[in-house]
Amino acid sequence: RGKHHFVHRHFGGGVADLPLSDSKGGGDMKRKAKHLGLELIGLVLSLIVLIPFYMLIINSGKTKEEAALVGLSLPTEWNFLKNYAEMFSAGRLGVAFKNSVLLTVPSVLLVILLCAATAFVLQRRRGRASSVLSTFIVLGLFIPGQIIPTYFICYYLHLPSFLAAALVLCAANIPMGVFLYMGYYKSIPREIDESAMLDGCGCIRMFAAVIFPLLKPITVTLFIITFMAIWNDFGTTIYFLNSSSNFTLTLTVYNFFGVHSADWNLVFANVIAVSAPVVLVYFLAQKQIISGMTAGAVKG
Repeated sequence: RGKHHFVHRHFGGGVADLPLSDSKGGGDMKRKAKHLGLELIGLVLSLIVLIPFYMLIINSGKTKEEAALVGLSLPTEWNFLKNYAEMFSAGRLGVAFKNSVLLTVPSVLLVILLCAATAFVLQRRRGRASSVLSTFIVLGLFIPGQIIPTYFICYYLHLPSFLAAALVLCAANIPMGVFLYMGYYKSIPREIDESAMLDGCGCIRMFAAVIFPLLKPITVTLFIITFMAIWNDFGTTIYFLNSSSNFTLTLTVYNFFGVHSADWNLVFANVIAVSAPVVLVYFLAQKQIISGMTAGAVKG
């Protein structure tokens, strides 16, 4: 009888079939309405998140006087090319870009090498010392760093500014790296280690030639996370690289602040120029970040 259900009712000795409404169809309509409502809420929240980006782009094309108002209205006069050209020349972004690369790339590579080796030893060794040491390292995720004592320690050790900043940033990112690598090593069977040792590999050769190539997903993930953290760092570099010749890209915003005024149009343009590379890298590699973060989460 199609999609309708029927019940039998007695009317004076006769029997009549009465159709009932389809409860399944009503449930589907409710689910669709609920999903539509959630999508609309997500769309509204997305638009709210985009407001700061809109404000940055609009104000970077205004004159100095209009940008100082920090409003959401369109500029009366568009000065995109003029503002960005002046920002690149006055902000010395070429030198700052070189400084950012010199600070970020070696620090990221050092973090990856140290974290991969440390996590391998801690995860493969079974003992109380390894457990205590791994717990101690992971505590670095929760204990905030103290920048003033750290600065004075580096000062009394006479460390060069770039080296001191790199070491501090490496130390700040090592706990996350060790934590991610230890979770990923659980998905690699110990039998691979034993087979490599039986084939004559020493510990270093076994790690470099057999184990490390298997770490590509989590290595790419850690590279991107650490790269963004060090590239965008402000709190540490402002103490160690506190001269304009040593500024990284993040610190170049100070070039547009004077004693009594600020060029807000150039500040907004500078923020966009500094953020664009990191945003691009993140969107291109977000799949690797997700896969690396979840790899090994349900194994071992």
